[in-house]
Amino acid sequence: MLARRPLAAAATAISAALLALAALSGCAVTNGGAADAVGAASTPTAAAERVAIVGDSIESGLGLEPSEAWPALVAQSRGWRLDNLSVPGAGFVAQGSDGHDFSAQVDTAIAAKAQLVLIGASDNDLGQDLAEVAGAMKSAVDRLHSDLPDARIVGFNALSGAASDDDLAPVDSALQQAVEEVGGDWFDLGQPYRGVAGLVQDDGEHPTLPGQQAIAAVVESKLDV
Repeated sequence: MLARRPLAAAATAISAALLALAALSGCAVTNGGAADAVGAASTPTAAAERVAIVGDSIESGLGLEPSEAWPALVAQSRGWRLDNLSVPGAGFVAQGSDGHDFSAQVDTAIAAKAQLVLIGASDNDLGQDLAEVAGAMKSAVDRLHSDLPDARIVGFNALSGAASDDDLAPVDSALQQAVEEVGGDWFDLGQPYRGVAGLVQDDGEHPTLPGQQAIAAVVESKLDV
């Protein structure tokens, strides 16, 4: 794991076009329920929408504080009760740092009775058998739909600072098909931080705080459509 970049250092890298994103503030619930105050604090009410994120190191905010990852930033803006279940290294087949693939995150989202589930493809599944990955995607999405029949399911493309669009296209397409088959929504987020100076950490893969803010802005725009 990379050493965490201090917030002040990350802030100096933000471009003028991203300064407006600093307005994202408030209080989000992340990583199993801990409240992280970022800016002006306001605790989500019991009536707030319960949201679960199924993802990998991009969504978990590897190299940053959990409160600086894009799910937390969007939760701060939206007033969500957030369960960010994301685990570095995990995918639909690939096992993460906790020894589990996405199925464990799906179990937790169901147990939490999430009203909105955002579930992303992952470049951690690249190199795995595509048919196996697609089967695992379908199983995960079908289970969410069956066990949370009233929940909104949103799938999104794999975010990566290193993998190419051509590399990611098969896993993205497989998840899109699985999500749309159950009436869910698909968000093509593009690659808001890939290859942009100041938005990528030194490993070339993970977003800096401004990179996470760039992702958050795209997610917000999609939610508003």
